[in-house]
Amino acid sequence: MRSLLALVGLVLPAAAVGVGVPLASPVAQAAPASLETIDTWAWCGVHPDDPSAAVAAASMARDAGIDVTFGPCNVPTSDYSPAFTANRYVSPALYRRLVDLNAAVGMQTVVYDARLWSAEPAVRAEAAAFWGPVYEHIAAWDLGDEFDPTGSQWPILIQRWNLVRNGITVSSGIPPFTNHLPWATDDALRDLPGAGDLMSFAVYGDDLGASLARRLDADVDTLMCGVNAFDHWNWVPTPDSIRRGMATLDAAGCDQFLVFGGQRVYGTDEFGGDSLVDLAGVSTTWAPAVLEGSGRSSFRGVGPARLLETRSGIGLVTIDGLQQAVGRRGEGAVSGVQVTGRAGVPAEVAAVSLNITAIDPARAGFVTAYPCDEPQPTASQLNHPRARTVSTAVVVAPGADGRVCIYNMAETDLVVDVNGYVPSGAAFEATPPSRLLETRTGEGLVTVDGRDAGIGVREGGSVTELQIAGRGGVPNAPGSVNAVVLSVTATDARAPGFVTVFPCGGAIPTSATLNYTAGATVTNMAVSALSASGTVCVYTMASVDLVVDLSGYLPVLAPVATDPPVRMLDSRNGAGLSTVDGLQFAIGARTADTITVLPIGRRGTVPGGVGAAVLGVTVTEPRRAGFVSVFPCDTGRPNAAHLNFVANQTVSNTVIADLDADGEVCLYTMAGTHLVVDVLTYLP
Repeated sequence: MRSLLALVGLVLPAAAVGVGVPLASPVAQAAPASLETIDTWAWCGVHPDDPSAAVAAASMARDAGIDVTFGPCNVPTSDYSPAFTANRYVSPALYRRLVDLNAAVGMQTVVYDARLWSAEPAVRAEAAAFWGPVYEHIAAWDLGDEFDPTGSQWPILIQRWNLVRNGITVSSGIPPFTNHLPWATDDALRDLPGAGDLMSFAVYGDDLGASLARRLDADVDTLMCGVNAFDHWNWVPTPDSIRRGMATLDAAGCDQFLVFGGQRVYGTDEFGGDSLVDLAGVSTTWAPAVLEGSGRSSFRGVGPARLLETRSGIGLVTIDGLQQAVGRRGEGAVSGVQVTGRAGVPAEVAAVSLNITAIDPARAGFVTAYPCDEPQPTASQLNHPRARTVSTAVVVAPGADGRVCIYNMAETDLVVDVNGYVPSGAAFEATPPSRLLETRTGEGLVTVDGRDAGIGVREGGSVTELQIAGRGGVPNAPGSVNAVVLSVTATDARAPGFVTVFPCGGAIPTSATLNYTAGATVTNMAVSALSASGTVCVYTMASVDLVVDLSGYLPVLAPVATDPPVRMLDSRNGAGLSTVDGLQFAIGARTADTITVLPIGRRGTVPGGVGAAVLGVTVTEPRRAGFVSVFPCDTGRPNAAHLNFVANQTVSNTVIADLDADGEVCLYTMAGTHLVVDVLTYLP
């Protein structure tokens, strides 16, 4: 567990130092002095005197890859502990005990006690007397989450703060704003016990408290901003509402985020059982919450940067000179590509996003990427014909040594570019590549469990329903998976066409997962939500054999949008062609050696403040062979390609693209071509 104070870069006053006899507690690891987000978790409803609940919750957290110490909304580190709340969940006496325990091991506590905001002086005096003996161990007062910026209290609070700032009124040590003061007066704030700072939250996607204060008055000093909570009373937020809340905090300048996730437990059964009920008496299933701003599940864009280049020649280099000009890969070769520790990828990651290109292969074949410390799987991520340059995107976990192994069936040159990673311990669960659909028959043409194998050519205009949940390591519990990452291959197509992957039960989207020509074998990555029954549907325009391999999944509430794909760019003009909002439509073929700026944020279903987008990039009618690179517009064009094409070819690739501060990406086209870009999903 990392030090929260080190992560947020705070320095507490001398009074923060705890006293007493140390008790056994987790030892915090050193952390960088400053990070944009913090990775901190708390679960409400796990009572400190209920060991069985804590054990059950900790087990589920481990299964989710979450490192957390449980308590009543308490995340202790070696020097700091936020706690919730003195009279909302449990008694003030219990929280006083928690403050004492934290103090004994040198930790401070954030305390919420609504008595401190009472309009009754006697109630405030009672609370002040109660907390007085432990003031020095209280880091901040939590202000809750019901601040109403449209109410009458804000002008009063601003006035009070300005009086304090200008020395007209003696400062209590508390910047005078709070979420619980519809009756606020100067007297209600004057006698607050003094300790550190305030913390506040955004919920319901609105701006509540600290972030509003920071926006309106830069001198207001808050301990941190936060998002509250996975289950807030009987209200369950959606990923989109959490995303909006995080965007609000970010826009207000709150670059330090504390995330609470959990469930108010009122049932009597084992913690985590599906018979738990919330405050309204509604049955609920507990699940780990992965909320934006925690840093746990954000995609981190890098580069793109070249990590492997087997060819030699002018400009054919890698980002650091390593693994370049290593020579053509022989048939059946395995190349170990060092990914971590290069191009900004840290030593420990959950997965990396790579673009793999096979160049001038000697014969038709395939390429498979997998962790180097695991056996080579039977699934493939890239299929290619002879003498054709073909690219595909993959998301794969590196081995323990930070290497990804690339197997090539046929002799070929290989290029590997990295464009991002998922942080270690994040919500994304990389799985060994597992085949879930194989329509062909023959030796070795099998699936991971024998299901959906040898089912025959998919006819043009057909939709194939494919069970995902419960296979290849994907959980089978209803509602436990937000989206899956698949590698989809169309082979031996009878005519030109396209394939679209989407959650069963919905309309077929207008965007394509991949495009193919007659006789071709084409592979592309797809990120798709599942239906309520854990399935995806695969539509094919023309008759074709299909292969679908699993790469990983994102648990429920992982911050990946599951809205239908939307078209953001279509350079062509014609009947039935459009974009989601009419922008970036019919702008004409992109000329050679040009850069097209494409706004993504605040268009269609994509909100502002998005960090990355999963794009389906298609070239059609190219004048000659070339490539497309996708990159944030506020960086230089990289020495990397996301999509390679030949003259008159229609080809697609999936790109996980980091957005710039304005929510834009840039697309460089080496040769003249029409471009189509769809947003398949987006990430924080």
